[in-house]
Amino acid sequence: MRTYLSTRKLFFLALLTVFTGVGLWTHRIDRALWTAGRRHQVDPQLLRAVAMQESRMNPKAVGAAGEIGMMQIMPNTAKHWAQRTNQPIPSEKELFRLRTNTEISAWYLRQGLDEFAHMEDPWPYALAYYNAGPSRVRTWVTQVPEGIAFADFIPFPSTRKYVKNILAMYRRETDDN
Repeated sequence: MRTYLSTRKLFFLALLTVFTGVGLWTHRIDRALWTAGRRHQVDPQLLRAVAMQESRMNPKAVGAAGEIGMMQIMPNTAKHWAQRTNQPIPSEKELFRLRTNTEISAWYLRQGLDEFAHMEDPWPYALAYYNAGPSRVRTWVTQVPEGIAFADFIPFPSTRKYVKNILAMYRRETDDN
């Protein structure tokens, strides 16, 4: 009886996935994260953790401060990306597209990783850069007391929590694989 129920549940889950497109949508998200991550040399698992923290992987998300899409891209970040990469400035509608949203996100995270590559652990700096902006992180770097990890020092509680949550998710994902 137990096997029958398990098989039956699996069958209905498979039908639900097929008819709702959940499996297809997840595949699209993973493909967009993998493609952008590969292009910018950012681990797609880290991008996935950022997407989970930013929007719970909702491509249609809109933030209170005007952030757009799954990776919560700010229009000014998109404009900066366009100028630096010689691309047209994406419209708001284009920022909701997975491919555009993940491309800009991976590029921006790479900017933070490159800027703080000389640090022992550049990930917390890059994630704070992504969340709070480069100028804030550049200021914070000069203020970290000796012997304190940057992630523990971040003066904005929301950014500190953001960085720690993403790093914890990322480490769980990479430990499981």
